[in-house]
Amino acid sequence: MTGKNDEQWQMTLPGEWTVRQTGEDGKEIEIPLRDHPALKKYATKDEAVKALVHAQRMLGKTPEGYVRLPGDQDGPDELAAFYAALGRPEAPDGYELPGMDLPDGFELREDLLGGLREKAYELGLTPAQVSGLYQWFLPLVLDAHHGLEAEAGKVRESELESLRSVHRGDTPALLDSALRAAEAVGGKELLAALDATGAGNRAAVISAFAKIAPLVLESGLRGSAKGWGEDLSIERLREMMRDPRYSDPSKRDPAFVKKVNQGFEHLYPGDYVPGSRI
Repeated sequence: MTGKNDEQWQMTLPGEWTVRQTGEDGKEIEIPLRDHPALKKYATKDEAVKALVHAQRMLGKTPEGYVRLPGDQDGPDELAAFYAALGRPEAPDGYELPGMDLPDGFELREDLLGGLREKAYELGLTPAQVSGLYQWFLPLVLDAHHGLEAEAGKVRESELESLRSVHRGDTPALLDSALRAAEAVGGKELLAALDATGAGNRAAVISAFAKIAPLVLESGLRGSAKGWGEDLSIERLREMMRDPRYSDPSKRDPAFVKKVNQGFEHLYPGDYVPGSRI
């Protein structure tokens, strides 16, 4: 008898106690409390009362692990609290980027890495998210880098082959004189610019420097730097090369040209290694 009464404890509730309930058709109707489906999961009235007390105690409390999603009305402080709850570090430098193998000569710019951390912090990303994005994106950058290097190598070989087709066995000597002429005209700065831009690999550029080589590297005019004083410098030589006595074929002064070439010979003795560069 006791078990049967326990199963029917809902029927002991007064019939006038009613609640609103949404029916299967979506409409809200009023039913007796004792017929509410939620009461069926409690075997006894005691269990139902305990559940009610516990629910009332939980009202107004934030459940463990609960994070409120900020709305449009929330300000920077609420948004920062939300990001912090998700795991965002206290500052951009709190993001640790995983170490990855890089090819020789390839370096990541610190300003770009700093920008990545700043943007990640602004977006509220977690360290795990930033690490994952970094590990996904960096190999793509390296693939692009290798592709550019391979393409540059193809261009360099193609240009060199075009020179070989014209100059045959004289190609090494042509490359040698072109490089020496470029260094004589613009020094290390010009050589660095030719390397950085890839212009130094172009057949047209190499041929152009080879053509002016006799003007700046004429062996018959090379000798000692006698006659030069303390004012000998690359800037002084460049200034003299702009002089009509050097640059204008119709006004060229052999003695003046000789002095310029002697100046280069004095400034760069034995500085060039043949065949070290195209």
